[in-house]
This record gives sequence, structure tokens and C-alpha cells, in this order.
Amino acid sequence: MPASWRSSLVAAALVAASPPGVSNRPGPPLAHQGAGYRVRYLLHVVERFDGDTQRLATGVVSGPPETALRLSLRTETAELEGLLGILPEPDTVNLAGVFLSRRQAGRSRRGLPLWEEDSYRRWTRVAWGGTARLYPFGPPPPPPSTPATAGRLQRERALWVEITVGREFAAGETRPSEGVTVADGALTFDARAVVPPRRVLVRLALVRGDTASSQRAIDLVPETPGRRVRFALGGETSELDVRLERPDPPRTGRDSALAVDADAVCLRVVVPGSTEPARIRCGRLDNVARQLALTGGDTLLATFAWPPAR
Repeated sequence: MPASWRSSLVAAALVAASPPGVSNRPGPPLAHQGAGYRVRYLLHVVERFDGDTQRLATGVVSGPPETALRLSLRTETAELEGLLGILPEPDTVNLAGVFLSRRQAGRSRRGLPLWEEDSYRRWTRVAWGGTARLYPFGPPPPPPSTPATAGRLQRERALWVEITVGREFAAGETRPSEGVTVADGALTFDARAVVPPRRVLVRLALVRGDTASSQRAIDLVPETPGRRVRFALGGETSELDVRLERPDPPRTGRDSALAVDADAVCLRVVVPGSTEPARIRCGRLDNVARQLALTGGDTLLATFAWPPAR
């Protein structure tokens, strides 16, 4: 996945027409912090029914300026997946997104659910600290024109997502963070940070049977020359050439639109002097050890993590 995926996504979204389903309400602007800041997305899932408004879920995603937001929202009759990014300006920020939705349109003669799918782009401009409102399943009904229709419209449900985009000063390089709280068990909601990693802390260990080497930790930059790593195991010394690459482009339109592999990397492993093909293992920076089988029965354990702040 090219490192420029985010810029391409936002640029594509910005050429779309201003949507009827997104509105904004400005908030107090924050002082321009230059490059040393963290972007912060604060999300509230809100529902209005019978005139009462309640908050169903809350999410917070933050990270370095290039952090994008991937969100998913599911109810019993509808689903939404989206990827949002920003184009910052001194006093305002352009919030743009690509969305894929599914809604239950009815049932077949056999009683099976019928779904309709749609994809669209939306964008809006808000002040730093301002809030944009996203209606994932369509805008709410209009105000009643007559008293006779007031009761019927009041009983209809309206659900929306409030997205507040802010920033705060940060010294040095910072890693992304995310958190979600759901108050309604009938709703599934998730929000995740999407950041193409510039540097990755890779922890490696060589395993042979029930014996493992000491762990080696190296700092790698994707798409740059790799490193030769030496392991001592069972009185022998083994060497491996390792480097990081970006994953292959997504194969489906959905995965491409949502940039599912934008925050993943692939470890390429070669035995020095060997004619055998390289072994490759991909994954997100989630501190999960992944196994990579090597020739001769050895196994390489690789863990990808964000490097410490500097």
C-alpha cells in the first residue's frame, strides 16, 4: 500500500459535492500548533426517538497529524463502514470520508432478508474543535408541516454520529491510541486509528523445537534497505537478512476504499547466500507474535510494534 494512500483518499473525497447528509456546527478554534501536534477524533453515536435523545456509544481516536479514522456501525437492520481523513489548515480542517453501507430493504418470498448496498463520499469543513454530524442511514425526517403529521414523525427514529476534530500540542513522535464505549447492547460500534507507520520496532526470536534464542529488537523503516540479524541457538549461529515492505494493493473495491492494509507492514526474510525464495509475513503493529516457518525446521517469531517516542 503506497504511503500516499491517505492524501489520495482525501483528495478524491474533496472533489465530491457538498452532501446533504453532513452538517457542521463550528466550535472554538484552537491556536495553530504547526507540525508538533496530535489530531484527536471524538465520536458520539446519538439516537432520537419519541422526542428523547440518548447517547448510544462514544469513541476517541488520536495520533500524529496523518492519523485517519476507520469506523464501523451496525444495528439490526443496517451496517456502515467508513474511512475518514483530514486536510488541516491553520484555522479550519477539511474532514473527508469514504463510506460503504448496507440496509435491510425487506424480505424475499421465502422470508430471507434482502439487503441494498451503497457507497459514497462525503466532506465538510469545520473549525478546529468543531463538530460535524454524519447521518449514516439517511437524514432525519423534516419538521412536521401540520399537527396531524406531528405525532407520526415524532415516533420515527433518527440516528447520527457527531465527530469532533481537534488537536493538541505534542513534543516528538507519538503513537496512535483508540478507545470505544458502547452503552446500548443492540448496537455494534468500533473506531480505530489508521496510520501508515514510518518506523516499526520489530522483535525477532529464532525457535528450534523447544529452544528459543534471545530476542533481538531492531528499528526498521518500510521500503528501505534491511538489516542482517544474527541469532545464537544451540551452540550455532544463524544469520537472516530482514527488511520491511508495504502490503500488496487490496484485491477488492471494499478493501481498497477502506485502506484495510494501510497500517500494516510485511517482513521479508532471506537466508544470506541462499537461492530459496524470500519468506514473507504481514501484520499490524499490535504486539502479536507471528510465526514464519524457515527451511530446516526453524521458526522465526516476529512481533511488530510502534517504536518508543523520541
